[in-house]
Amino acid sequence: MNSRNLFPGFLLLSSLCVLAGTVACSKQETAPTQPGSSAASPAPQPAAPASAPAAAAPVSPGTVIASAQYSNDPNLRCDLLEVKRVSGGALLVRWRLVYAAGAPQSNGLVAGAAPKPIHYDFDWPQLYYTDPAENKKYAFLTDSENNRVLDMWYGDLPPGEQRLQWAKFPAPPATSTKVTIYIPKFAPFEDTPVS
Repeated sequence: MNSRNLFPGFLLLSSLCVLAGTVACSKQETAPTQPGSSAASPAPQPAAPASAPAAAAPVSPGTVIASAQYSNDPNLRCDLLEVKRVSGGALLVRWRLVYAAGAPQSNGLVAGAAPKPIHYDFDWPQLYYTDPAENKKYAFLTDSENNRVLDMWYGDLPPGEQRLQWAKFPAPPATSTKVTIYIPKFAPFEDTPVS
């Protein structure tokens, strides 16, 4: 073959390769973006914290200040989420009951039973906080019709479930920066900062 006849073919093939590479590169640049991200902003989106469970999004209102185990069953936990002053001279306390179901129990003869619900119950006077600076105990608030200003759950909690709860109390004096929260059947949350 004549080398003159090969040269135009070589140029055509080289041009096609360059064109194919350009198309491939432009496809990578215009690939679909993740929901909620912007094509103009190539910066990666921050990942969700490793400690945040994927299925618990609706009930995870904040970070956990402290945790305590239920006195009747260590699989039930109370996470204290928030202690803050709110309008009207009140103190809002939010917490979450979590049944962290463990592995099925086995006694060697039976294959292992599924965890059973945990029964949680309490008496209303067991819910309060103390102000160590003033040496004073505060019970939850009630409205003008003597209704409790709170949302508390009691009953049988199935494995793997959780319940968000809250209560309002009279706020301590502005000089009090730490309180001790008493949630029924859990160890006291000592020296909790008030925000």
